[in-house]
Amino acid sequence: MQAYLAEKYMSGPKADAILSRTTEKKKKKRKADTTTTASSMLVDDDPGWIGESSKRNDEEEDFAEAAVAKDRSFKKRRVEEGSGWATIRAGEKEKSPPIPADEQPTVFIEEESEQPFTGGLLTTAQLRKALPQSQQKPEELTKEEEEAAQETVYRDASGRKIDTKAARAEAARKKREREEKEAKKMEWGKGLVQRQEQDERKRQLEKNKSLPFARHADDKDLNEELKAKDRWNDPAAAFLTKSRSKGPRKPEYTGPPPPPNRFGIKPGYRWDGVDRGNGFEQKYFQRHNERKRNTAASYEWSVDDM
Repeated sequence: MQAYLAEKYMSGPKADAILSRTTEKKKKKRKADTTTTASSMLVDDDPGWIGESSKRNDEEEDFAEAAVAKDRSFKKRRVEEGSGWATIRAGEKEKSPPIPADEQPTVFIEEESEQPFTGGLLTTAQLRKALPQSQQKPEELTKEEEEAAQETVYRDASGRKIDTKAARAEAARKKREREEKEAKKMEWGKGLVQRQEQDERKRQLEKNKSLPFARHADDKDLNEELKAKDRWNDPAAAFLTKSRSKGPRKPEYTGPPPPPNRFGIKPGYRWDGVDRGNGFEQKYFQRHNERKRNTAASYEWSVDDM
């Protein structure tokens, strides 16, 4: 370690002494301390105090031979100034020709504003003058162009644009067709009587426009209207009603006379004349007539002797 430090970082007589000592040590060869006998050879692996004393003596000899300098700090080796090259003839520098006037750079000097932009309270005129103004004026757009630019673009699942005007017109057309179908359905669902009542109600409303607001008890039209109404619980309807409204009548059976039944119910107008009963009504009338005949025969028998 000392030889490395002396070689790399030290100079002077001390470094020379250390380097000379290390070179001499390399030449010397230390003999191994061994003791041999006729029978066997003993090798002392632990030299003990003998090895330490020999190392101490070698270090003392090294320090005695070395010359100690006054300044014990490490010093760098001196490096000779110059690169070792000899100058034969000095070179001559050529002067560059002057730049012609047309190739000289043009310098633009910007005029400083009267009042540079600084913080603080500024008026509108000062702020406009300080801020950079754009040279291009914005193009004036018409109202239709502004609306077209602001209109939302709708797209379908595949990414194609959807024309909202056409979509709204199609939706309105479908809605109108659906309403017309519903109106026709409601019209066909009504009966003839409901249609006549609706027409009569419209005519009455048109007629009421010309009538006075108050209608008294001696109003002839009101009395005739009330008399013409049919009421199911009216006791005088049989002899006071003059004319009945002629309208559609329910069809009745007009074929051969049907067999009697105990409730007197007539068959429907679609009956074909075939009795499809189990004969109970016939047996009932037979039993009833037999009872009446037996009653009459017993009465005659009781009064026969009298």
